[in-house]
Order: sequence, then structure tokens, then C-alpha cells
Amino acid sequence: MCGKGRLSDLPFFETVQRILSHYSCPSTCPAICCKIADINLDENDLKILRQASKGKADKIEYCNEDGELHYKMHPPCPFLESDKCSIYDRRPTMCRLFPFNITTMPDSLLLFPCDMGASIFEDYVEYSDNILKQPIPANTIDAFEQSHCSFDSKLNKGLPIPMLVMKINSLIHFREYLNQD
Repeated sequence: MCGKGRLSDLPFFETVQRILSHYSCPSTCPAICCKIADINLDENDLKILRQASKGKADKIEYCNEDGELHYKMHPPCPFLESDKCSIYDRRPTMCRLFPFNITTMPDSLLLFPCDMGASIFEDYVEYSDNILKQPIPANTIDAFEQSHCSFDSKLNKGLPIPMLVMKINSLIHFREYLNQD
């Protein structure tokens, strides 16, 4: 995590935002991102959430994990109402990154196999094939597709959901490819 710093100051934040500007969650999205994992927050996120609803923000806890201090909301997100974010325009930074997720590898992000993640990956495969002339290995494509297809059933059974590791440098070039349109 980033301690008391701002998550939006992380070097890849703007790259991810530009990529995500080309995608949106389908209207049928069941808001899985809000139901399955802790949501890490920075000081700015906490301030915004307290302004949105002091009562709901009271569910945020202060954490000290591995010497790093930050804030966390446990799932399901208290701001989730009828499978929709009640504070979408003011949602936390981590939520603004989804379906990308921070990993312990400093040069990589994880891509979650939800419907939007699958759309991003499909375009990334096309970009890799047509622009880079470096096809994604078939076993990587198959593994991500299987993860996407089994997503709901694994989630409902509480099983781990494999995510795709993506190098930040490759995402920077992918962002440029998307912005050429």
C-alpha cells in the first residue's frame, strides 16, 4: 500500500484511468468488485467518504499492516445500494482502478476477469497480435477465458479467482494504442 500518501499519485494511476476511459461496466454488472475484497483507502478517500456519509464511513477501519498505515473498508462496501455505487462520482481511488488491482510486484498490475476486464483483455490481445506482432500465448488466453467463464461460480463458492498479471510498461503502450482512435 502507499501509507498515508495519495493512491492517485501512484505512477500508473493516470495510465489506468486513460485505459478505463475506453470501457464501462455493463448495465448488468453485479458489482462484484464491491462485494469480494477489502477496499484500501488513503487520507483523501477517507475525507471524501466522510463527507458523503459519516454513518457509512464509520465502517472504515484504520490498519497497520507490515508497518504501513492506511484505511480499509471490508466487503460488501457500505456505499453499495442495489448493486450500484451510491457515490460513484466520489468513489475511492482503488475503485477507480478496477478491474485493475495493485499487486506486490512493483512493475505490474493484476487484471480481474470480470466482464470489463475481459473486454480490456480482448482488446489487449488484438493490440499484441496486430501492433506488437507478439501474440499472447494461447495458454494465457485460455486461462483468462476460463477464469472469466467460471468467475460467477467461483465467486459464489468463495474460491480464488485467478487474475492476469500485466506489466505496467505494456499498459502504457496499450494506452497509447487505445488513444489513437
